[in-house]
Amino acid sequence: MRREVEGSGGEVVARERVVSAARGAEQQLHKLAVLVDALLDVSRLTQGRLALTWEELDVGEVVREVVERFAQQAAKMGSEVEVVADGPVEGRWDRLRLEQVVTNLLSNALKYGAGRPVRVWVEGRPGQAVLVVRDEGIGIGPEHQERIFDKFERAVSGRHYGGLGLGLYITRQIVQALGGTIEVESEPGRGATFRVVLPRTSTPSPSGRGPG
Repeated sequence: MRREVEGSGGEVVARERVVSAARGAEQQLHKLAVLVDALLDVSRLTQGRLALTWEELDVGEVVREVVERFAQQAAKMGSEVEVVADGPVEGRWDRLRLEQVVTNLLSNALKYGAGRPVRVWVEGRPGQAVLVVRDEGIGIGPEHQERIFDKFERAVSGRHYGGLGLGLYITRQIVQALGGTIEVESEPGRGATFRVVLPRTSTPSPSGRGPG
């Protein structure tokens, strides 16, 4: 914005140019905030200090709220996001961390989904809640499927897709802190399916605070 003003030669800067500059600054600040949050989470996880606040939740409701936030980004990338949830799937979890799991998986699906549809399923089982996120994008080779859950790791070049390789690492750590598991099924060129299974009454890991 300073460059816009200094380059105007004393003339009034057009509103459109100011809005464009402000929008660019806002996008960069958002990216920086996401980066700082990710690094803070890595620090907390490394030190075993990921605090959890337990409450009664419906996974389907959390998923729909997150998908709604991604509506503009999904439209921009040409991807349709479909949510399939048969009735409420309730349990006791940390809302903020559950939202983070859904956000990371959905963001990952849109990034690597090649503009194709993304589907999110929520299923209730006796004592368990299952969350599945499926894309139809570039896929992941079998030699990378375990490594992508490590810190600073990914299956593709950072030059083409950006990011630090922390999203899936943080996601797995949160899922484990909630007492659950996460796995991926994929083939190169045929998309990827991430499946999260959570106990409805979670037993906290040593990094979290238990119910009550």
